[in-house]
Parts: sequence; structure tokens; C-alpha cells
Amino acid sequence: MTDLRNGRINGVVTIPPEFSRRALAKNEPRIALIADNADNFVAATMAATLNNLVTAYNAPAIPERVPPKARLDVVEVYPYVPYLQYLLPGSIVMSIFMMVMIGGRIIFIDDKARGLHEGYLVTPIKKLELIAGFNLSGPIKAVLAGTVLMTIGSVIAGIPDPFLPIRLLRLFVVIVLTSFALVSMMFLIMVRMTDPLMPRAIFGVLNTLLFFPSGAVYPPQAFPNWTRAIAAVDPFTYSVDAFKSLLLKNTCGSLLPLWCGWNVPSPLKRPAKRGALQRGAAKIL
Repeated sequence: MTDLRNGRINGVVTIPPEFSRRALAKNEPRIALIADNADNFVAATMAATLNNLVTAYNAPAIPERVPPKARLDVVEVYPYVPYLQYLLPGSIVMSIFMMVMIGGRIIFIDDKARGLHEGYLVTPIKKLELIAGFNLSGPIKAVLAGTVLMTIGSVIAGIPDPFLPIRLLRLFVVIVLTSFALVSMMFLIMVRMTDPLMPRAIFGVLNTLLFFPSGAVYPPQAFPNWTRAIAAVDPFTYSVDAFKSLLLKNTCGSLLPLWCGWNVPSPLKRPAKRGALQRGAAKIL
């Protein structure tokens, strides 16, 4: 118990002296797990492992030929998704956000603090061209960063068929829309700022506030209600969901907009003949 309290071990299993006697007499034998619940994930993992051991211990020595109990068979629609692949969509969105912040908004504030904007105003360019240049510089860098990370990350993470043309086209559209959406949001936040330190402070806060509730690390369905409320207004949530649907499932998610309805002909996807469809329907019925 001293090692448990000092953090050297995470749990202690206690088996009472009368455990074997109670087990043979079928008189409710029990064992105890004394866990360090400061880390709920470790404690829950240890409890689940010991529960599996107890379940196997309680199984009959000679199993029944036809089990009388109901059984659940889990059928997975998609191949197994390692956690490395699960983290890839959030990493792409974070790379886009960092390029939008560093390559667009922070440079904008630094130029304003150095007085370079006055130099822009004496040039023959129009205000619309100046604003468009500021709004295009960040997304262009973000699109390049997101595309490179998406391509290299898909290969490293082992995404199935990462270079399908229709998937790459949809992913590129999502990257472009995410870049313009984030640069517009950050331009709206920082357009009135003059202190060069303020965007750097906001950058650190937004990293945490936008990234973790988006579902990039943990599914939003398991969040408490207040975190779900943040995820509902978090722009990262919709981008991460779009990248997950395209990278992990190669399908259109519930949050993807109209481009999922594109019907692009592909030689890899040939339409089934009518007779084959009718035979398949007959088998189902």
C-alpha cells in the first residue's frame, strides 16, 4: 500500500485467504482491486483486465455444446483504424491553422507595428487588392502545408488507397475551404489589433480551445454536455469530421457539404448491371 500511495505502482490485487474455499463451495468468492484512481484511464484499464480474468475463471471447465445465452456479433463496416490514422485528420487541420496564424495573421500584425502598411497605402494598388493579398497569402501557404502533410501522412499512417483521384480532389477542396474559413476567422479577430504580442497570446489559447474539443483526439460523442456545446461552434469540428470521413472511410460524412454529391465517373467503379442488381435483391428478400 505504501508503494501504491507513493505512485510506484498503479494497483494492488488482494485475494482473501478463503477465496479457494468459497470458490469450491460456490459461495460468492471475491477478489479486490485497490487502484490509484488519480488516473482514471489506467484504473479503468486495470479493472477491465481483471474483469476479463474473473469472467474466464467463472467459465465452466467443459463448455456447453450449444450455448443457451444470447451472443453479440460485432460486424465492422470499415477496416481496423489504428490510432495513428485517427490522429491524421486533426494533424492536418492543425497544420493549416498554424500556417494561417504564422504565415498570415502574425505577419499582418508585425507589418502594422513596423509601419509597413503606410508604405502600402502610397503604392498604386487599391484597398481591395491589398485586403485580398492579405487574405490570400495565408490560405496559399496553408493549402500547401495541408496538402503536403495529407499526402505524406496518408502514406506513413497506411491509409488504404490514398491516391484515388476522386478522394484527392475532395480532400483538396476541404483543405482549401478550411484554409479560407480559418483565415477569415483570424482576420476578423485581429483586424483591430496593434500589439504584436496579442496574436501570439491568442494563438496559444486557440490551439487548446479549438483543437481538443474538435474530436481530433477523442470522439465528441463521449464529451460532457458543456464540451459538446464548445464542439458545436468550433470550426475545427467540421473540418476534422470531413477529413475523417474522406481519409478513414472514403465516404461523405454527416457534416460534409455539397461536393459529396458529385458523381464523377471513374474506371475503377463500374456500374453494376441490372440483372446483377435484381439477383442481389432476390437473395436479400
